[in-house]
Amino acid sequence: MLMVSEPPRCERVLELLEWFDMPECYVLILERPACCMDLFEYRRNGSLPEHLAQVIMWQVVLAARHCRDRGVLHRDIKEQNLLVSFDTLEVKLIDFGCGDLLKSTPYRRFAGTILYAPPEWIEEGKYHGCAATVWSLGVLLFVLVCGELPFWNEREIAAGHLIFKAGVSMACRHLIRRCLAKDPNKRPSLEMILEHNWFSEILRN
Repeated sequence: MLMVSEPPRCERVLELLEWFDMPECYVLILERPACCMDLFEYRRNGSLPEHLAQVIMWQVVLAARHCRDRGVLHRDIKEQNLLVSFDTLEVKLIDFGCGDLLKSTPYRRFAGTILYAPPEWIEEGKYHGCAATVWSLGVLLFVLVCGELPFWNEREIAAGHLIFKAGVSMACRHLIRRCLAKDPNKRPSLEMILEHNWFSEILRN
């Protein structure tokens, strides 16, 4: 959190204001956003209209990119770790308890939420940070527009079959399929996600 909170900071990541090293614990003084709830409560167990999902996902990808650029791997990007202002729709990424320093070599220990784990972890017991982040973004986007998780166990994650809710646009489906490619080398970068045509010109600007 020190690394992601150094200036210039990102408004999409919760700021660490101060911290104290106590004998038996650390005390963190964090930014406290007003008028917000976590994304799981905001969604209220239903899907979101795509225009709202666009606004939210754009900010989440920016937060993930900021973490990457600061050399940090969050490892648990999901609805419960995203705060949404119900007045402005501003999003903030929280809870770095599963985080680690970003490295180019594979991780061989999983931390986070298993239903957001990529298939390479299920099948090989290892994963690369950036590719796993993109996978988790694909899971999150599926949840926002379909109202439920794409996979409910490790077998389904490994199989990778997607069943979309009726009415999800072809552009959105294309982006989700790319993020949830079984081959991690075929997943897009965070920049490629931001450039995808599912996002409107208004969001890009």
